[in-house]
Amino acid sequence: MKIITGVIIIVVLASACCSSSNNAPLIRNMYRGGDHFEGPHWSQAENALYWVDISGQTVYRLDGQTGNTTSRYISYGPVTFVVTVRDNPGVVVLSARSDVYLLPWQTTGDGALRLLTTVDLGHPDNRCNDAKCDAKGRLWLGTMGKETNDVEKDQGTLYMIDHSNYLHPEVKVRPVTVSNGLAWTADNKFMFYIDSPTKNVDVFDYNLQNGSIRNRRTLFSFQANNVTGVPDGMAIDKDDNLWVACYGGGKVIKIDSRAGKLLEHHKLPASEVTSVTWGGHDLSILYVTTRKSQSPSEAAQEPEGGSLFAIEGTGTKGAPGYEFVFPEAATY
Repeated sequence: MKIITGVIIIVVLASACCSSSNNAPLIRNMYRGGDHFEGPHWSQAENALYWVDISGQTVYRLDGQTGNTTSRYISYGPVTFVVTVRDNPGVVVLSARSDVYLLPWQTTGDGALRLLTTVDLGHPDNRCNDAKCDAKGRLWLGTMGKETNDVEKDQGTLYMIDHSNYLHPEVKVRPVTVSNGLAWTADNKFMFYIDSPTKNVDVFDYNLQNGSIRNRRTLFSFQANNVTGVPDGMAIDKDDNLWVACYGGGKVIKIDSRAGKLLEHHKLPASEVTSVTWGGHDLSILYVTTRKSQSPSEAAQEPEGGSLFAIEGTGTKGAPGYEFVFPEAATY
């Protein structure tokens, strides 16, 4: 395990549209030097932020009290998400390629990884992508197809995994191309979902008790609203407004989840914005992950690409996130 100290690097102003606030939010660069940061997850129990570097095959943990960052390299392949496990301090669930593992954070070496399940069997070029837990602690995990210049269309799936079906995860949406952001309203009546190439944020009617989804429709279209980039990761605030990372658009946008209306945008010093999550002791910090540009010339113009940012002073707070429920985690 690698420990890194020193957190805040630079502070810039964040711009907003359609906002009544006179005080512009501030952006802090919390950690730089990554390649493809993604999948931020805040643990309220640990007062810590986890996130991954997909191509760097590394999981990071930022201690909210000390500011120290620790990391774990995973040799098995690209790591795309990390989520803590409820009632099991220090245990996380993560992916490597199309495999899902449990991992005690304080252990060393890949030998500590415990295989939970494998998805997309028969599609060796597929890999996991974004994942998030619902209020029942079920893990909603999406995949994507082979990456060349573009991602192979309609090769991915959105699954739901819990402690009873983990050997045979339930298919919830198929086909998808690049399964990404997920969020639920506070009353758990609606689930929001992003398949990035569609350039839409979709909404389903949601049943918390059995995890069923139905009546899929588009809530917000990037094209219709002239928003640049494609939707990537997503989070929801206490007022049920969505905060969506705009990959290739260099910003995070705020959307009214009831009216599908664009409320704000917050620019970042990196074009490839990948995901967001709320964190901090009072959930008032919006953490944002970014990717380093794949073009050498663009990377030179955007030296902060591949950084973890924190946006503070948005005027709102996040809805509490959820952990994976797996009672057997300690002995599995």
